[in-house]
Amino acid sequence: MEKFLSPETIYSGLKNKEIDRAIAVDQLISLIEVSNNPKTRSESISILNKLNVSEPKIFKVIENSLLSDESPTVRNAAVNLIGCHFLKEGIDTLTWVIQHDKSPLAIKAIIDLNLDLANTHLKSLNKELNEYLAKIALVVGIVSNEAKFILDLEALFAQSEENYVLELTSYQFYTKLIDSKLGEFWLTIKNKHIESLSFNYFNWRYVKRNPGLFNSISNLQDPVVYLNLLGKIYSLYNKNLKIPESISLLTKLRKLNLSKNFIIKLPKSMFLLSNLIYLDLSYNMLDEIPEEITNLKSLNSLHIQNNHISKIPKIISEYLGKLSTYKI
Repeated sequence: MEKFLSPETIYSGLKNKEIDRAIAVDQLISLIEVSNNPKTRSESISILNKLNVSEPKIFKVIENSLLSDESPTVRNAAVNLIGCHFLKEGIDTLTWVIQHDKSPLAIKAIIDLNLDLANTHLKSLNKELNEYLAKIALVVGIVSNEAKFILDLEALFAQSEENYVLELTSYQFYTKLIDSKLGEFWLTIKNKHIESLSFNYFNWRYVKRNPGLFNSISNLQDPVVYLNLLGKIYSLYNKNLKIPESISLLTKLRKLNLSKNFIIKLPKSMFLLSNLIYLDLSYNMLDEIPEEITNLKSLNSLHIQNNHISKIPKIISEYLGKLSTYKI
């Protein structure tokens, strides 16, 4: 079947009125049930979501995918469809997923549905989500409100590794590795709040994958230099990294280093970090300095050199002039 059909060709045929909706739905369900390709299965579910399906038979198919599919990407798509079109029928299923699914992608998908958790019908779901985030907070040593950001970081790692499961042990390593440029640990936590963060996708992932090398890495005068060299050799950076919007939850954050992450666009929520005094965005792929950066009233040091910025608006130029140090 896949030789002739794909989710895209089915959707295109429906839009061009070459097939009717019922046939398109049946074909998509067939792909979900028989395809060996996780991408095909997840895209088929996503297209069913676009079609605003509501038939009971479809819920059973998607519920089965959510509970039994080996691919976190497929389960992620299933969460979105159930949350959008079968929430009443799917509350118990979503609750079970929070209790048992090991991938951060599926749990993140449930939280990102932005459900009205004050609704009494969602009481059990709300309870499980709160307990899930509380467990993350306890292990990392932070308040529960900041745990969503940690979950989102875990989801970033899961996007590039099909069998990735939530892994929090490495965070104890991040609190012991020094970023000499920042003058802080990769992750500095005080009074259960993240106050300093030096996040480089490759470096963090390397430590996750090689916990046995932690002592050797930590004994280096500057671990970041060594790890950056490895990143260049193996070219394992996560291209076009998207920093989670939930970074705004780090309300006590004072220093932030996001250099060398291939970032193209910054989340606007980042400019709500009212306590931020140091920001390093150097060696990324930014083509502008967002005007929202002027909302960072406490900032006194900005490093944004080695990007693709060709023009600086007057309002940004005036803002930069008030900083103690900046590099463009």
